[in-house]
Amino acid sequence: MSDYVCPSCKSENIQRLAVIYEGGLSVVNTKTKGVGIGFGGGGIGVGVGRGKTEGTSQTAASKRAAPPPKKKLLKPLGLIFVVYMVLTFKAMADNNVTMSTTATILFFVAAISWIVYAIRYNMSTWPVLMQKWENSYLCNRCNNIFTLPKSST
Repeated sequence: MSDYVCPSCKSENIQRLAVIYEGGLSVVNTKTKGVGIGFGGGGIGVGVGRGKTEGTSQTAASKRAAPPPKKKLLKPLGLIFVVYMVLTFKAMADNNVTMSTTATILFFVAAISWIVYAIRYNMSTWPVLMQKWENSYLCNRCNNIFTLPKSST
């Protein structure tokens, strides 16, 4: 019996998550053109149009097998900034200097805290999760996701 078996149901019908993920991604690149003629109260009208679609299509299985994401910096910082601006405008409307000062301090604390957290996560936690993902498999029989012991891979 092979070492490459599901620990739950002992099936050998397993597949690496990386293979499932990549196999479920497709590049979409389409173009379309069209012409139309219409009749109305004002006479005849002609229209010409064209469109282009580009992107990536992904299956549900591929989404489930996706690698662990890194922590983003810009979107959370943008959200922190929006909250800061709302608090600042509220403080200005109320002519509240204490609230404005508090909002500024909270903005810097939150922004710096998020930057430190995200960088630490991306440098220490994410590589461990990525390594585990690279050694993870899906059982096609019982749908169990598992990691094989190092000696098997």
